[in-house]
Amino acid sequence: LKPVDGNTYYAKDLQYFMDSPTELSHFTTRSFKVDGETIELVLHHRGSKNDVDEYFEQVKKVVLQEKYVYGELPKFDYGTYTFLACYMPNVDGDGMEHRNSTVCTSTRDLSDKTSVGNIKTLAHEFFHTWNIERIRPKSLEPFSFERANMSGELWFGEGFTSYYAGLILCRAGIIEPQDYIQSLIASYNYVWNSSGRLFYNPVEMSYQAPFQDAAESVDQTNSSNTFISYYNYGQMIALALDLSLREMNLNLDDYMKLVWKKYGKKNQYYTNDDLQKSLIEYAGKEFGDSFFNKYIFESNMPDYKSLFNNIGVSLTNKPGLPFYGALFQNQIIIDYPAFNTPYYKAGLSKGDKILKIDAITIFDNSQIVNILSNYKPKDTVSIQFERYGETKETSLQLEESPIYVLSIFEEDGLPIKEDVKVKREEWLGAKK
Repeated sequence: LKPVDGNTYYAKDLQYFMDSPTELSHFTTRSFKVDGETIELVLHHRGSKNDVDEYFEQVKKVVLQEKYVYGELPKFDYGTYTFLACYMPNVDGDGMEHRNSTVCTSTRDLSDKTSVGNIKTLAHEFFHTWNIERIRPKSLEPFSFERANMSGELWFGEGFTSYYAGLILCRAGIIEPQDYIQSLIASYNYVWNSSGRLFYNPVEMSYQAPFQDAAESVDQTNSSNTFISYYNYGQMIALALDLSLREMNLNLDDYMKLVWKKYGKKNQYYTNDDLQKSLIEYAGKEFGDSFFNKYIFESNMPDYKSLFNNIGVSLTNKPGLPFYGALFQNQIIIDYPAFNTPYYKAGLSKGDKILKIDAITIFDNSQIVNILSNYKPKDTVSIQFERYGETKETSLQLEESPIYVLSIFEEDGLPIKEDVKVKREEWLGAKK
């Protein structure tokens, strides 16, 4: 908020007031200047002074690496950007972007040096300073507090931000390149093994935000089979776009700079069509039209194996591992089995309790995993289960696991050309 005098602050309207978070606490502060703007870290925590100093050094690295992506910081309304971080045991973990600040909450203490969760959330929210807060979709303006704000651009606003959050930590030297590359595989497997792509493209996934992002309903849904988070979906699209552009000696950073200069810096709102036109302007009509038509307006899968290969990264799966496709708690299937997986084909459903696999009586979840791991793909097993108090039986044919892993060539003992190493360093290395 705009400081007036003493403890008095001013907001020009309700939206600005709601976009300016407040916390009353015993806090610690650190700050530094970048291009005349003050970057302030305000911490409510239980760590030591050294913990704060170490964390602040990470914050500075994140800020500078994200500034490189866009070429400059935005002009903050009152000359200051504030990281309002509350790392206490009584909070829920979250992060929320605002125009001149962010709120990041976590139960993870700063003394926990094994986790990068806190700084990754902070990196995500600071990237929103450009992408969402100023590079803003037209669909979110004017913002309404009386109805759901539907937007078809969240694959870009949230998804591309998610992509950069991890990449920035790598460029800042907070995580190692191998660790960053391996961190991508969870989203890769989630997005490309989901049946949601059969139903909706990234734009249509974005429209579902009011029903998915912290929304609650008493109605049962099968959204695990039809919905893919636009955070992850957009992250994988950003990855594909970045690696595809690098094949042409271009990169996603410069595309983001272009979008910033055309829209965010000029306070002009954008649409999906504007993003497509900007990509055409940056990389040519053939590439821009093809990418959007295949991966944004449709839900095709890019050739990741080839894209990764170009930067010395292997995308492989391990043959011979059995796959069944369901999650359990107390032997009970806790969500609808993934579409077209063995459990789905066997007619099993959410709420079914597994009693026997072949002749073996089941007493806990670990048994289910251990027993099925002894079989091979294409093996058929009998399943006895309970549904609504009735005992039923079915047969289940295991399939090959669709789960992939990522690794750099050197880890696999594969030869790698020097120019490929250079390309990977250009992608992951620190920017100056």
